[in-house]
Amino acid sequence: MTRIDRLVRLGIALTAAGSLALVGCSATKDAATGVGEATKDAATGVGDAAKDAATGVGEAAKDAATATGQAALAPAVNPVLDLLKKGEGEVKAGNIGAALATMGGFKAVWDKAAPVIRPLAGDKWPAIETAANGVLSTFGGGGTPDAGAAGSALSGLIGPLSGLIGQ
Repeated sequence: MTRIDRLVRLGIALTAAGSLALVGCSATKDAATGVGEATKDAATGVGDAAKDAATGVGEAAKDAATATGQAALAPAVNPVLDLLKKGEGEVKAGNIGAALATMGGFKAVWDKAAPVIRPLAGDKWPAIETAANGVLSTFGGGGTPDAGAAGSALSGLIGPLSGLIGQ
């Protein structure tokens, strides 16, 4: 075979290979597009599942944090509530003197509890602090409060503290 024959055959072979490559490229492109779409659909499904899972985990974490927060709050809040409820009972019984004596210990109990309650109370803290200051001013002013003011101050703090620990 001559050199020209070999070149002609090589040219025909290259032309055939090029034609097959172009046809193959088109099929490869179509296949790649199909794979790309399938991958995108799968990724969307995985993304949605991941988002749903993350939402579920987030809700579980929030619930756990709330339960943990309430568990941490109870030891701080319960002594305050016990004192407030005792004072409230004395006010309701008409014994303002006994309520005044009971609530004389409020400042010390509150000073220990407030630093624990404050960070865990979140957006409820300002109302709780205002109510606690109301109790302090009602019972710590040196005078004897009237029954209405005493009862209002006590219930004004009992409500938010009870709500804070889920009672």
